[in-house]
Formats: sequence, C-alpha cells, structure tokens
Amino acid sequence: MTDSILASFQRLRAADPDRRMFTFVDDKGNDEAALTVRELGEAADRVVESLRARGFTAGDRALLVYPPGLDFIEAFLGCLAAGVIPVPVYPPNPFKLKKDLATFTAIAANCQARGVLTNSAYDRSRTAGSVTSFFSSDSPKWPSLPWYRTDKLRATGAEVVWCQPTLDTPAFLQYTSGSTSTPKGVIISHGNLAYEVVANAADLGLGPDTRGVFWLPQYHDLGLISVILSTIAGNGRTTLMSPLTFLQRPSVWFDVMSRVRATHTAAPNFAFELAVRKTTSQQRASWDLSSLRAMMSAAEPIRPATMDAFFAAFDIPRDVFFPAYGLAEHSVSVSMGGRATLHVDKSALESGKVVPDNTGVPYIGCGRITKPDTVVRIVDPLSHVLCGPDEIGEIWVDSPTKGLGYWGMPEESEATFHARIEGVDGEFLRTGDLGFFHGDELFITGRNKDLIIVRGRNLYPADIEDSVRDCHPDIRPGGLAAFAVDTEDGEQLVLFVETRHDKANRAEIADVVRRRIYEEHQLRCHDVVVGRQGIVRKTTSGKVRRLACRQAYLAGEAA
Repeated sequence: MTDSILASFQRLRAADPDRRMFTFVDDKGNDEAALTVRELGEAADRVVESLRARGFTAGDRALLVYPPGLDFIEAFLGCLAAGVIPVPVYPPNPFKLKKDLATFTAIAANCQARGVLTNSAYDRSRTAGSVTSFFSSDSPKWPSLPWYRTDKLRATGAEVVWCQPTLDTPAFLQYTSGSTSTPKGVIISHGNLAYEVVANAADLGLGPDTRGVFWLPQYHDLGLISVILSTIAGNGRTTLMSPLTFLQRPSVWFDVMSRVRATHTAAPNFAFELAVRKTTSQQRASWDLSSLRAMMSAAEPIRPATMDAFFAAFDIPRDVFFPAYGLAEHSVSVSMGGRATLHVDKSALESGKVVPDNTGVPYIGCGRITKPDTVVRIVDPLSHVLCGPDEIGEIWVDSPTKGLGYWGMPEESEATFHARIEGVDGEFLRTGDLGFFHGDELFITGRNKDLIIVRGRNLYPADIEDSVRDCHPDIRPGGLAAFAVDTEDGEQLVLFVETRHDKANRAEIADVVRRRIYEEHQLRCHDVVVGRQGIVRKTTSGKVRRLACRQAYLAGEAA
C-alpha cells in the first residue's frame, strides 16, 4: 500500500521545493496568486502552529469556509498535518442566508466542530460594507463557534512536527449535497485518499509534465480529491479558477487552457453545453487546445447530444473525451475512460432490461473498473439479488477507496456502506445509482430514488427532461426537473420548467411540454409548473435535486 498524501507531499518538499504547484487566476484569466511546494509547506506549518496554539487536538473537526483560492488549500493541508479533521463547507450566500445558514448549522452540529477556519473575506470583525455583512446583528443566528483567520499567520520559528496518521485514520469529512434536508458527512480516510490519488495517476496518465486547468468547486469531492489533493500528492501542476469565473465567462476556461498548454481538465455535462452557447467561432479559432490529453466529464449524467455539439464546435479530438463515474462515498472514482455509446430499446428500458437498438435511447459509457481490488455488481435494490447481464439495477461497490461511513450516523452507515448481496461474500457500498454493464463498460441510467414508475413503466427523469429541453426556445436548457407524485390514479408525472426570461409565455410553454411528453413517451403530465430561474432546486455542484423539487411542489412552494 502507498503512503499517505502527507508523506508524499513531504517527500516532494524535500526533493523539489521550488516547483510551482498551484496557480490561481482572476476573472480575466490572469495569474493572481501562486504556490510553490516550499510555500505551501510553510503555510501549512503556520496553520499547524495556529491550530495547536488555539487548543485544537488530533481528531477535532474544523469547518473550512473560504472563497475559491489558495488560502483554502493551505488551511486544508495544515489541518491534515495537525491531525485535525477538516470539513469543507459551501460558503453561505448573503442573498439566501436563511437556507444556507440552516445547512451550515446542521453540518456544524453533526460533526461537533470545534471552530471555523476562514480568511479576510469572511472575517466576522469586518461587517460594515463588506461581503460579510450577513454577520450583522439583524442576520439569522449563527452557531456559537469561534472563527479563526489563517491568511495572516506568522511563523514562530519553532520546529513544526507533522502528524503521521495511519491509513485507517479519518482524514476529512465530505458532506454530500444531496436532495434531503439532513447533510451527511462521508468519512474519508488517509488510506482512501492514498489509494485514490495513485489510481488517478494511473488512469489519467498524470505525472510531472501534467498541466491541469480546473474551475471545479473546492468543497466538492471531485474538485477537492481528484484535483487539489491529487496535485498535493505530486500528480502534476494545477491552475485553478473560481466556478463563478467560468459561469460568467466560459471563454476564460479555454483562454487559460490554451495559454498554459493544459493536458487535463474536467467538468460536468452542463459546462460543455454552456461552452457551446457562450463562446464564439472567432474565440474558438484563437485557442490552441492540441495539448489536451484528457477532458473528463463526470458529476452528472452525460448527454450524447451535448458532446456531439461540443466536439462539432471545438477543434478538439474526440478521443480526449474521458467520461467517468464516481461519488463522494467512494472517495470519488468508480469507473474511468468511457468509449462506447449504446442505444437501448425504449420499451425494454422501461421494463428494466437492456436491449441494444440503433434507434433507441442513447447512453454514453462511463468506462471500465480500473482500480485493482475493486468489485462492482449490479443488484436488485429491493431483493438484494444480483441482476442478470441484461438487467438494470443498483450499482454496488467494494474497494479500498470505499469511505468509512457517515459521521455520527451508525444506522445509515450500516445500510449504505455494509450492504450484503444474497449469496455473495463481502460488504458493499450502495451507490443509489442505477446502471448496467455492456461489455466491460459501466453505463449509468439514473438515481434509484428518482425513478418514476407509471403503470409498471420505469421512466428515467433525465430522459424525460432531455426530450423537452429544446421543444420551446424560452426553456432554460439546465432548468428542468421531472419527478413523480402520488395521486388517486397512482404515481403521476410532474415537471418543473424554468424560462430564459420573465416575459416568456408560460401557458404556451406548458402546452408544448405536455405535447412533447405525450409524443415521445406516450405519457400524460399530471402538472407542468413553468417559472423563473430557481424553481428547479439544485445541489451546490449543479445537480438537479428532484426530491427537493417534489417536496416543494407538495408543499405549494413551487414558485
């Protein structure tokens, strides 16, 4: 087994201290700040000293609240080095403080945090006229926790000794941004991380010549583990930018990749759609992206139409496209490097079967199971019996990167991380995702809890949403949510549809959506709710929270 990330970084610190490890760019793509290996190590030392001086001991939890930037990386590594368990959280938004503060408070209570680490952007002593005016006296009540800044620390000159954790020691807590109101903190061990970053290097061809460019959120498992921690372990050099920079100006992502000769990048499906819509042919012609070796797509379902449009617009070889599948509970990756597109008969799909059909529903493969000692099975989620080779079921996984469980939730941990398959040895992680194998590739069809069952037909929300995405010009492509509600006539379909602008004809959109659903799926909609941007609830990483949409609909809070 390999060493921990701390040991890997310390070796790099001794061997190549002047290597530039991270660069952070501003909203125009210009270098704003950088960290060499030496500078990151020294910053982590200062955090270790500060934590110990403030009474933190090994095993204590510290919430990390930072805007996108290098201060977060310094604090995170410092926590690991001190043996303190970092808990990255989404910074509360002043414009929706009541909701965000409820989540923040729930996380703080669940992990029994000892304090909060932050920088000047969230300095509670600076409220008037600052971005943190939500700390004012009339704001909702915050948890009673001390806040500590880490961006202005000074070294004492004393020798700083880093902890030497075992591989079974919890490294950090990754709170999932799921669709329920109760946040769950996945316990990721040092062994999970060590195994994952070694697997990433092998799967993605990472090494000293790797140049990554990413805007993935630092508090999200894909951005944190696959990008930041992989870089700290020595897997290349990384340029980072704020997710807001990408959302506001997608061209910056490509500007920077072209400038630094990027070899690797990653993004969810929606980013590729946005890139096509928000960049011009003149901009695309100015970029040299020939150095790209892997453009990963993960974190949400991959639409074949999206990728066809993207590669038609961009001068990038199709073989750099690198679909993958993973989840926080598995320290991210399960499968890597999808190459196949499979069309499946729609009627067979609705009955839980996989029958190839050239005119059927298209699915992009999410790659092979590449990690050694990893077992993936397709299981009936109700009977816990293995599915046949042509059946869709829940994806269950067992491997060295399976997390240790949910913090403070023994019953949920037992059910999710220690599930047993009838007649099969071992304990498995239930992913909650549905899929199947075709050849040696894993295909994802949707979430088990999102499956819509109408008169015995299994309907996948993503397929329904995809069918109406372009049926009216005023529909926002990413603003769709399909879910089921119980009625006197059984389970029925409801859709939330967001408009591009407030002047859109909502009644007309609803009628067009109903017609398209009937034409494509021979299905009547119980209701189509058309509204402004925001009615479709999403996680902090942009995934549609269909259960939350359903709850809002039933509570009369759709608008």
